[in-house]
Amino acid sequence: MPHTAGVTADPFTVAPGLIASPAVATGRRGARLREALVNVGMVSVSLSLAFGLGELAVRFVAPQQLIVKRPDIWQPVDTLGWTHRPNVNTTINTGERTVRVITDHDGFRVGVAGRVEGKKRILLLGDSFMEALQVGYEQSLAGLLQARLPLRLGEPIAVRNGGVGGWDPLQYLMEARRRLGREGFDLVIVAVYLGNDVVSRRIERYPPRTPVEDSIHRFRVPQRLRYREFVDAVLYPINDFLQARSQLFNLLKQQAATLRMRLGLTAVSFPADLLRREANSPRWAVTAQICRDIARLARAHGAPTLFVLTPAPFQVDTAAFYQALKGFRIDPAAVDLDQPDRLLANAMHAYQLDVVDVLLDFRRAERSGIRLYGAVDSHLSPQGHDLLERLIEPAVTARVSAPARLAPLVAAF
Repeated sequence: MPHTAGVTADPFTVAPGLIASPAVATGRRGARLREALVNVGMVSVSLSLAFGLGELAVRFVAPQQLIVKRPDIWQPVDTLGWTHRPNVNTTINTGERTVRVITDHDGFRVGVAGRVEGKKRILLLGDSFMEALQVGYEQSLAGLLQARLPLRLGEPIAVRNGGVGGWDPLQYLMEARRRLGREGFDLVIVAVYLGNDVVSRRIERYPPRTPVEDSIHRFRVPQRLRYREFVDAVLYPINDFLQARSQLFNLLKQQAATLRMRLGLTAVSFPADLLRREANSPRWAVTAQICRDIARLARAHGAPTLFVLTPAPFQVDTAAFYQALKGFRIDPAAVDLDQPDRLLANAMHAYQLDVVDVLLDFRRAERSGIRLYGAVDSHLSPQGHDLLERLIEPAVTARVSAPARLAPLVAAF
């Protein structure tokens, strides 16, 4: 009988079962993969159910507006950049409500009753605050003037709404040149929005484009390893897709406004006009000179011009202001909320321009609980348009009913 005590195992010999065969190892990897896929599937289903239930809950408990952009409202125009298409009849929702948008054969926005004619005519110039795609035409400044002025004057008044989103005072001047030569007007109203209408230089030509080209994003592969490129190529297209389809997404987006400001995920920027460092900027003089040119042009066609300084939301809404300071990380000491009205009005008065400033009245109304700007879209609400119309209506009535004798505009010293 052979002696076996003290025999050590060959170090290169492994007991059976310690090394799996290739088929067994492959089977185990397959099992792990199947388990991972099952887990991913369960998580996906759970998240889908959670989002689905959340979407239903929001639609029943706290309905939100689905934001739908309509590029077919505008058309590219050489030199002016863009304007409204004529004979449009469609709807749009910028976040507040679904609004009917109708334009006449000249591209002016009109109400459901169509274009109004009258012996006395007013040309209204401005940007998206006068375009007013957040409210029905009948609730906008142009529609309210057109409805209320005849009650004061005893005759129909035709208001031509030349407000177009994205325009600035130079485009107001170009539009005035285009319109004043075609139709006689008894008054030109220019609404200067103090959030971004104060420009620092003159531009003679705008390339043809539409204002929604920069706001509609297509998904694409990022071309550079930069955060902003990733936002433009990936995050913004996802945002555009969801905001038109998910009320839950729009609610969460609204609640995370401050965080979005910090991450640079909002189209809203803090107005440079409110920063004290801009007090000595040439922008006030440049904008006043453009306004002077509009007034001179209107005067050459026999019409006075009334300039209305329209406040930015941050100037009026205290809550929105402090949220912006926090979101954009701005020192409150660096801001002067009255600066745009004070400096621009002074520069315009030097040219003897006719200016109406409604900032103090807007602040009083906001403090009384009237919401003058939208909750999602920061343009004027129906109440904001109503207040603005009531504030300027006496001045408009006086100038339309008995236009002042037009004296030459003086140069500023």
